[in-house]
Amino acid sequence: MKIESYCIYSFPVRAKTDWLILELISQDKTAGYSEITMSNYEERTTLISYIKKCMSTLSGSELKNDLQVKMILEKGKENTLANNTSISGVRSACSDIFSKLQKLPMNIYLNKKMDIKNSDSIELYANINRSLLPNDEGPVDRSPNSFLMMAKKAKKAGFKNLKCAPFDGFDKEAYENKEFINLGLEKVSLISKELKNEMKILVDCHSKFNFQESKFVEKKLNELGVEWFEEPMNPLSNLEELRALKKEINSNLVGGEEFYGVNNFNNLIKNNFLDIVMPDIKYCGGIEEALSIGLSLENISKNSFSIHCPSGPISLAGSAHVTSALNSMLPLEHAVFEIEDRYDYTHPNERIIGGKYILSSDFGIGVKPNFSKRNTRLLEEII
Repeated sequence: MKIESYCIYSFPVRAKTDWLILELISQDKTAGYSEITMSNYEERTTLISYIKKCMSTLSGSELKNDLQVKMILEKGKENTLANNTSISGVRSACSDIFSKLQKLPMNIYLNKKMDIKNSDSIELYANINRSLLPNDEGPVDRSPNSFLMMAKKAKKAGFKNLKCAPFDGFDKEAYENKEFINLGLEKVSLISKELKNEMKILVDCHSKFNFQESKFVEKKLNELGVEWFEEPMNPLSNLEELRALKKEINSNLVGGEEFYGVNNFNNLIKNNFLDIVMPDIKYCGGIEEALSIGLSLENISKNSFSIHCPSGPISLAGSAHVTSALNSMLPLEHAVFEIEDRYDYTHPNERIIGGKYILSSDFGIGVKPNFSKRNTRLLEEII
């Protein structure tokens, strides 16, 4: 397979939010897709330059599999999020093409050498955070009652697991005087009081705390029934602090969404920095690298792998196929209620029923972008 051309599209979703989609076209006109969205808009120009570099490196090569693509793209790799995102996106889009050329759905393509029964539906957990970010009309209500309303909406939709980020969105003064800690705990307390016997509650801290604050917050959350304590400190810069914290808390310590490659994720579990790691196919090396991470971790620690995916439907499709191929026991992340017509952003439409993602039986990741939705072509090049 040789790549003939590539495009990058931006699909606006919400104020200051869009889904960035990479499209690769092979010489036989097979299209492969991946999501390459980064939260830092300031790095978008850098990301696009890395994509160009990746495609220039692959130019003229007869590509046979992901391992070959990986070896080519990782030569002289810079360990930055923008570069990791570009490599991951190109690898995922190539994998989409490889599986289509073999006329296989992605989950079958991924585990065709393994004796594992694939699931055609994947348990999701509802991340309500993106539904509480500013929309086109401006800031939204992030009060405890608003969090509870979204949690109840997720329960009504059939989700059994709920994630929230209660410590986000406060003003500068609340962070400086640490008032945000108790205000965030109030949100979880209200959800717990109403729903803890009906839903598992997962909390993402977005690296808001130091070591002592992490201990305090985890204790309070655990008393509220929370057993998933995600990134109280940034794993990229606080590994030793996280290892010390892990010894002193009762909850599962979770994180690692911006790491790349099997070895880094193995290190997080082997050396007791985290209980559960969260590879993101947009950053970790792509779909097949995520599969390798999951397979490797199964030999180290059971139920230590759950894909990070507060993303668009292209990324969720790829992540669901990896989860299916691994027959993973932990649910997959899904950003609920971010946009009302999310289901219509792909062909065929995204199907989520009763808190479960229904896999398409089409080849590859099973979906492609719906280009009738408003979008901007940021880049188009023939190689």
